[in-house]
Amino acid sequence: MPEINKIIKDNFRLFPQDITFVELSTSIEDTKESFDLVYKSKVEVSIRIRKNSFLKYADFTIRCKSKYGNETEIHKLIKGKGSIYLYAWKTLNNKTFESWILVDINKIRWMFSECDNPIIPNNDGTAFKAYSIASIAASDAVINSFNLPKHCLHPEENQLNLFLP
Repeated sequence: MPEINKIIKDNFRLFPQDITFVELSTSIEDTKESFDLVYKSKVEVSIRIRKNSFLKYADFTIRCKSKYGNETEIHKLIKGKGSIYLYAWKTLNNKTFESWILVDINKIRWMFSECDNPIIPNNDGTAFKAYSIASIAASDAVINSFNLPKHCLHPEENQLNLFLP
């Protein structure tokens, strides 16, 4: 968790301003506590950490089918939940992050309902949809990233990337 906290803290100033609200202080706050405005942020950070071996796919996967028919992450994102996504891949030794990307969900929320990406089954009765990192970057949704391989942003150099919306 310390690595996640550091990424969020180091990049917080880059987060979209639409998740910060400004309110006037109360009269007590103004007269007794010496401040006039209150900035309130509601930052809902979703986190997905994958094994290093999945970095080769250069994709961002979201569960779209649960084993028992419950609402999944994609349904919650479509409904407006979440504002920032930290998507990371572990190093080969699983000790730290090899690469990560911070995504402004509001800029790609449309992809989850409008793009006809294929549903990909897992072996456990669940399924997911994959969205290319390049398509997320093309939507200007990348807040920041670290150590992304070149093929993540340039899909023409990646034969494995089949899911451009």
